[in-house]
Amino acid sequence: MKKNIKNKKPGDKHTGLWTIIMVLLISELFVYTWCRVQCVKTGYEISKETDNNLKLKTLQKNLKIEIARLKSPRRITKIATQQLGLIMPKSEQVIIIP
Repeated sequence: MKKNIKNKKPGDKHTGLWTIIMVLLISELFVYTWCRVQCVKTGYEISKETDNNLKLKTLQKNLKIEIARLKSPRRITKIATQQLGLIMPKSEQVIIIP
């Protein structure tokens, strides 16, 4: 009866140890690969957002120029006289409020 209790081969201990080592090594490689992929993906996202930021700054600059053009006194005077029919007031028409 004692013969049935230990029926393992001497190589079974090493096979289990090598299996654990291989599983750990493969798991480590998968984790390393995943980290590198995430790093590259983040780099692409940063590059994309940098380009988007540059485009938005250019748009902002153009809009500031457009606002300055629209607020030009010459343009406003031209619209007031030609489209709205307004005229510059004479000195008699001006009332100064103290």
